[in-house]
Amino acid sequence: MNSLYRRFAVVWLVSVGVGCTSAPVRYYTLTAPPERILPASGTSPTASETTPIIDVRIVHTPPQLNRVELMVRTGPTEVMLLENERWASPVNDEIKDALRLDLQRRLGRMTASRPAFAKLTLDIDVRRLEAEFGRYALMEASWTATLSAAGERSAMSQPSNGERVTTCLFQADEKIDAGYAGIVEGYQREIAALADAIIAVLTSPASGIDAPCQKAIEGSAGGSGPKDHLSPVRG
Repeated sequence: MNSLYRRFAVVWLVSVGVGCTSAPVRYYTLTAPPERILPASGTSPTASETTPIIDVRIVHTPPQLNRVELMVRTGPTEVMLLENERWASPVNDEIKDALRLDLQRRLGRMTASRPAFAKLTLDIDVRRLEAEFGRYALMEASWTATLSAAGERSAMSQPSNGERVTTCLFQADEKIDAGYAGIVEGYQREIAALADAIIAVLTSPASGIDAPCQKAIEGSAGGSGPKDHLSPVRG
């Protein structure tokens, strides 16, 4: 009887263990894979020789994004948390690290048109970051840049006459592939586009004009069709 009971207990424990096996948890990052490109000389220059110091600060993200789970929109008033699809680090850190790396890569590739500053400080206000499964990924943000050159800290668009800092607005709308990775890849493309927009302003002869700059794009995949989810960019 004891032997029969033990065999029954073992079978029950195994069946319970199999039945309780949960789906694997997957982790995602916004940081794009590293570029494997060396200069013509075949040697890698040091960071101080290629790019200025870049300090990205996320001053705000929507409160609903402060979670480990990815979130998708499922309707006009509904969102869904994806329990098994999670960020590798807090969303603020993911955005900050991805944007800083993208800027470093772009500045490192520039030569004659590279801005003459020793440090770039960016304050990023993320207003919207959302996606609908298999349909679109959307990012809206504003940013303010502060440059330090020759040991002197000055606002990007603040010359000696005291003009105020220019606030730039950015909006990107990407059509995405189906799958959870498609959402993250859409966000990655939008952060890369944000880096492009920032570099364009920093290298523009008109970057000192005291007026808001705006950049709205549709991604390389052609946007998401009807823009029922998209609001105008406002200052």
